[in-house]
Amino acid sequence: MRHSFSPTPTFHFEAVRALWSGPFDGADYGEVVSAVSRVRRGDFGSWYEHWSRLGTAVHARGERLADAVSRGKALLRAGNYLRTAEFYLTADDPRRASTARRSREWFDAGLTALGVDATRSRLPYEDAQLETIFLRSPHPEARDVFVVHGGFDSTPEELYFTIGAGALERGFHVLIYEGPGQGNLLREFAKPFTPHWERPAATAIDSLTRHCDPGAIIGVGVSFGGHLMARAAAVERRYDGIVLFDYFPGMLEAFAHKMPGPLRGHLTRMPAWLRTLIRLYARYDAELRWALRNAHWTFGTATLPELIAEIGRYEEGEWVGDIQADVLVLLGEAEHFYDPHLGHLFARKLTGARSVNVHEFAAADGGGGHCQNGAVHLAHEVIFDWARRTVCHG
Repeated sequence: MRHSFSPTPTFHFEAVRALWSGPFDGADYGEVVSAVSRVRRGDFGSWYEHWSRLGTAVHARGERLADAVSRGKALLRAGNYLRTAEFYLTADDPRRASTARRSREWFDAGLTALGVDATRSRLPYEDAQLETIFLRSPHPEARDVFVVHGGFDSTPEELYFTIGAGALERGFHVLIYEGPGQGNLLREFAKPFTPHWERPAATAIDSLTRHCDPGAIIGVGVSFGGHLMARAAAVERRYDGIVLFDYFPGMLEAFAHKMPGPLRGHLTRMPAWLRTLIRLYARYDAELRWALRNAHWTFGTATLPELIAEIGRYEEGEWVGDIQADVLVLLGEAEHFYDPHLGHLFARKLTGARSVNVHEFAAADGGGGHCQNGAVHLAHEVIFDWARRTVCHG
């Protein structure tokens, strides 16, 4: 029987997600356990209280340290704990903006103390500003670059731990960016998700020459970002390779997967009785309660019928065959957001890709969960080996 950090499944998943950052100094096991063990079952307020308390304590301790390495690592952990604290806050919660700001500031201070060469930029995007973080490789001869974005709920800072730091230590440059429905574009400019992900992708790729002379450009989309990554690559031809970390189906397919089978056929019509049933169920299911609130915020909708209509725009179609880059499709055997078999079906549709590799991680190896949550080294072994063998110029 596997260990669980909480009787609330979504709290367990997010605790493991915090630990996922541990290999690159974003968490420590004892600290994580000390916070999550105090959180009351299904209580979002309790979650915020104990994670923010942990982050504040680690930050205060780190600030007093004379050793720059210890200080930098403590600040990275503190920032990541605040990211974890903020996770379940509603969009209009006054604590959300201030918590996110401190998390980001502590993360930046941590990188500075550790001597990581990181540059934040704001780029014109439509009538707003798109934010990027460029992480310069410590290798002077480096040219190949990973261009990374998240999905439904990640932050640019978390993506440093997910793949940025691993790419840096292997000699790559890294550009992390946020698009509509994410980060600054959502919080400051109220830009919801767009299915036309090639637009923010192009803005990010255009900016690379500000920082380096790019060689191979390898795109990485994390979680729902895997779906967005694929959509972008169907139009944006500058990607030499793309990593779907993990593959993610159409959002409507994922939403339906969480519903009992007999109800799925009614989803697109969303009758009044089903709306009532979903609202009632959300009172008892913390993950659904959070997912609905976050979806309304990030997709810019107010009602369930509006949400279903909007996420219906994020479906697979003929555009899949337009992808020409090398493609790595990652899947987890124990994926809980959708049936991983869908990823194998998707791979068969990649008829225009230069090459297609599918890797399904086995639960027995520790990487069977969504995005190999808790098994970052295992994921990196596959990603970077594929990149070296298939895409890299050097």
